[in-house]
Amino acid sequence: MVNSFIEEGILCADIGGSHITAAVVNGTSQTVISDTIVRQKIDAHATAEVILATWTATLVAAQEIWGNKCDCLAVSMPGPFDYERGISLIKDMDKYDALFGMDIKREFADRMALPMDRIWFMNDAEAFLRGEMCQDSNKYFKRVLGLTLGTGLGSAFFQQDEVRDLNLGSSPYLSGMAEDYISSRGILAYYRALGGKDTTDVKTLVKGAGEDGRAAEAMQQLAIWLADFLLEHIPELNPDIIIVGGNISKAQALFLPQVSHILEDYGIRIPAKVAAMGEQAAMLGAASFIKFKKMNS
Repeated sequence: MVNSFIEEGILCADIGGSHITAAVVNGTSQTVISDTIVRQKIDAHATAEVILATWTATLVAAQEIWGNKCDCLAVSMPGPFDYERGISLIKDMDKYDALFGMDIKREFADRMALPMDRIWFMNDAEAFLRGEMCQDSNKYFKRVLGLTLGTGLGSAFFQQDEVRDLNLGSSPYLSGMAEDYISSRGILAYYRALGGKDTTDVKTLVKGAGEDGRAAEAMQQLAIWLADFLLEHIPELNPDIIIVGGNISKAQALFLPQVSHILEDYGIRIPAKVAAMGEQAAMLGAASFIKFKKMNS
């Protein structure tokens, strides 16, 4: 029998390089309780205490809206991260350097007054794809490549009812690794190299792309990088479809059609679409992982 705490409410968080979104998920129906969604921007270059305090305050706010104390916590977290032990291994990736080596599970346990064994972490790309595969429109696909485009590049693969993290963002690409280019920092660095305005986020760049030719060119360069990246990995993975999420996916009209055109020039006709659930997918994916773990323990 499924434990009662799963049937009631699971406190979940989707942590990215510039944000945290928290909510309570109904463990029985596997749905996000929409009234409990709380979003907060994060300064990923802040001190450890500032980051952890902001994460905690966001979780507490979501729980207070629900009106009950949740007995477990599921967190979608970017890597590198020791997901079993809850220790951050993120370093020299333009985010969360202050947390390197810290026991984040212990921090959440102390700050949220939860037992250590009621806190779970999952790779953000894996959690995202798990959540997306819960949608009826995706249930007919047998092999699915999921990509998250944001402060970093996340990748996961669905096959035979299992989702696994691919960690392709760390794969060698050009003079560095893939997410040095296919990410917010890659787009902004290219834009600045073109002589673009001093801007700190892709959202601002995208808003000006209609009038700023350099901004539009930067997004087109993203399409070239992403297509080149996919050409390297598609032959081995052979997906039926590519699902793209993350904050940059909101600007899909500026790059995704060109990605498809480039792939077609190489004889590859694999549909690509933007994720339907947005940030809720990662929270649902993390919650479903808890249910799976508890039912099989």
